[in-house]
Amino acid sequence: MKQKILILVLMVLLSLSLVSALSIKDVESMPQEIMPGEIAEVSIEIENTFGMDVTNVNVKLDLSDVPFAPYQSSAERFIEEVEDEEDKTFNFRLIVLPTTDSGIYKIPVIISYHLEGNETEQSKEELISLIVNSDVELKVFFEDTALIRGRENTFSIKIVNSGLSGIKFAYLTVSNVAGVKFISEKEQYIGDLDSDDFDNVEYSAYINPSAASSIKLPITLKYRDSTNKEFEEKQEVTLKIYSLKEAQELGFVKKPKYAIFLAIGIVISIYIVYRIRKKRKLKAKK
Repeated sequence: MKQKILILVLMVLLSLSLVSALSIKDVESMPQEIMPGEIAEVSIEIENTFGMDVTNVNVKLDLSDVPFAPYQSSAERFIEEVEDEEDKTFNFRLIVLPTTDSGIYKIPVIISYHLEGNETEQSKEELISLIVNSDVELKVFFEDTALIRGRENTFSIKIVNSGLSGIKFAYLTVSNVAGVKFISEKEQYIGDLDSDDFDNVEYSAYINPSAASSIKLPITLKYRDSTNKEFEEKQEVTLKIYSLKEAQELGFVKKPKYAIFLAIGIVISIYIVYRIRKKRKLKAKK
């Protein structure tokens, strides 16, 4: 009975040795967040935790389903031996494909080796994660609209994402400024905004009759990037303010039709007065 138990224990220990002889202890990426088209130095530290030496250690990155490629090297590294309780570091150079979307990518790592005194090759698979990300570049613009003093106006603010990375859960908030009283909500939800895309946010506001001709409007943008990090940016746009007369002269606002009829009426009145005076002069001569 004792022999059976001993054999069972030995079998369990042997099975554990076949599965857990080597494992990934640490992974480092320089830079930590890799931009599309950028080269990264990736270091994988392997530790021998079983209690015996291992030989013919091969570490291979399976890049078949991820947007990475080996750069000036292969995706495999080999070392002859890793002693008991020893750590070894395997270095790789990878390049991210230029069209890669931002996100977290899982890369399978296949580790193969021989246990000391055993000619049968053993292998196991683990996962590492690399982050692809780039700086978000947001720009805001005031859509050319004539804001008229003494009136309620509607205008748009355009948000352009000119970066390589998209954003999500975005909000745009305007601040109070002298001469402008917002009627609509100052905080507006944008949502997602992909790379090389834009969106417009519409506001309604009353412009004070004494407002300046140019007003700088502070804007706050809050959003999350593709890795779910929160960001807050402060920018500003310049509002152009006009009187009604200025807006009409510049063609932003059409002059009312009654002005045309008034002008016609004045011309007709002048003509009638002219005719009457002419008739009186003729009568006076007779």
